[in-house]
Amino acid sequence: MPRQASPGFQCTYPPNWESCNNANDRKCWVKDPSGKVYDIKTDYEDNVPEGIERPYNIDITQESISPDGTVKPLAQLINGKYPGKLIEACWGDTLVVNVRNQLPTNGTTIHWHGLRLLHQNEQDGVNGVTQCPIAENDTFQYKFKLTQYGHTWYHSHYSSQYSDGVAAPLLIHGPNSDEWDEEWTPIIVADWFHASAYHAFADTLRGVVPPADSILVNGTGRYYNPNGTVTGQLFQQSFEPGKKYLIRLINGGTDFHFHFSIDNHKLKVVSGDFVPVTPYEVDSLSIGIGQRYSVIVEAKPTTASSNNKYWVRTEYTTAGGCNFAVPNVPADNLDRQRTGIISYTDAGAGDPTSTRHGDTIGCVDLSSQLSPIVEWTVSDPLNEAEIAQDTHDAGLDLVTAGRLNALRWELADTPLWLNFSDPTILNLDNSTWNPEYAIQDYDYSNNEQFVYMVVNSGSTNPREKVGGHHPIHLHGHDFAIVAQGAGRYAHGTTVLNKTNPMRRDVAMLPAGGHLVLAFKPDNPGVWIMHCHIAWHAGSGLALQVVERQGQIESTIGPLAPVRDGCNAWDSWMAANPDKFNYGMQEDSGV
Repeated sequence: MPRQASPGFQCTYPPNWESCNNANDRKCWVKDPSGKVYDIKTDYEDNVPEGIERPYNIDITQESISPDGTVKPLAQLINGKYPGKLIEACWGDTLVVNVRNQLPTNGTTIHWHGLRLLHQNEQDGVNGVTQCPIAENDTFQYKFKLTQYGHTWYHSHYSSQYSDGVAAPLLIHGPNSDEWDEEWTPIIVADWFHASAYHAFADTLRGVVPPADSILVNGTGRYYNPNGTVTGQLFQQSFEPGKKYLIRLINGGTDFHFHFSIDNHKLKVVSGDFVPVTPYEVDSLSIGIGQRYSVIVEAKPTTASSNNKYWVRTEYTTAGGCNFAVPNVPADNLDRQRTGIISYTDAGAGDPTSTRHGDTIGCVDLSSQLSPIVEWTVSDPLNEAEIAQDTHDAGLDLVTAGRLNALRWELADTPLWLNFSDPTILNLDNSTWNPEYAIQDYDYSNNEQFVYMVVNSGSTNPREKVGGHHPIHLHGHDFAIVAQGAGRYAHGTTVLNKTNPMRRDVAMLPAGGHLVLAFKPDNPGVWIMHCHIAWHAGSGLALQVVERQGQIESTIGPLAPVRDGCNAWDSWMAANPDKFNYGMQEDSGV
């Protein structure tokens, strides 16, 4: 097998299986003894190689760290680091991850962002939906088959916890749509807060958008203190002339939409989220929270700098743009948006002398320009009634003061609000639901017929619900983006692209615009859809898709581990009333 991101890591398949992936052919992956080829054109929803079990043990801990040179007290971390432990596997493997919670005052869960988890809904890791939180000193085992390949991240879905550090990359090796020579470990880019994310979220309920203190690239960044001092350091990497580098990017932020670029270098996009695409070349990439891209960068600058060093930039917009406020890294100060340096092997001294690309920095993702290699043709919607039933307005509700008399973001008719001790997956006999659970019934009978979901930004009366840009994430599915643009969706007027549209698991909803998604209801489960701006999801901008309710438990098997986890959580709460009080819960739970 080719050299992997982690030295010594190897993919393992059954005897007589043959690797066909090498530096001259990244599109092929492996052949079974019958000669069947698993490659870039294989429909991974139907055909998956036979891998091995990959065991991992991770601890969720609380301690102080200084990734930008300034202490964040009591960060919540995976194995004591941010980003946390890389989990690495191969297409077709089964992951077995034992998660132990060592936090003294919080539960936790781990969500495997973007994974399809076909017939494995109970492994999705969303407290209040597919499980109860893992109690202090308790362990929960996640075990699931990896049917997709590419890179993503895994993170806590417990309140604001991932913003405090419970996030890490997940890499699943597989084929690629173009050639490369060396690969990097996935890079998480995120806005970082020195204060507790839980306290920062509480500020949002009072209308105060908390400013981030720095931008971290792979856990490294600079803090520009308002007193004039600077701490921390920049992300550093090296290029060897002529080589092609596979670089995997993840927006693991809280409230931060960024544009990634390397001065004087082109980025060849080869995947968006878990979907391989026909290679597409850009100068910079607009990446919403939760989105991922794989790019190939040739170490051949379009214009040489004087010292053979080049800035890495993670630029963003503020007022009127995708983010609310990051005053310590102002949008008009490009120096502070230079977050890394690429040095060639013969680089000279000093900072790079390169200049930025002339791109306009905005909020629209690249979806409309990308073409998946495994093609889908999306069926027509069933009827207008289906469209009307599955249309939602995302925005800040200015009329209904929600829990704790605070204005809330919402996606359904009411902001999502979950009881950690009563997950939806343990109530599958219900015929009615608590309205605060924001349940949407997707009990469709034909799993080959696409169903549609329309999300508009804001309401028909903007004095009732304020819109905005939102990265919309649906669990358990890749969805086709059949429409995305300005203005509200209009039946018969909005153009639907049903011929091999881009598909992914996070797509940008434009401010004042619309997003129309289509997916097959072929994965029985309770799947949450939410804005991936952490403050918005915590406020309630989410809903639950209950898909084929009568088939969920029969397809995923016994739920004893979930019930055991809930018993442990309830026992911990009863024994520690001073550590957690459900009556004082401020956020939606996710």
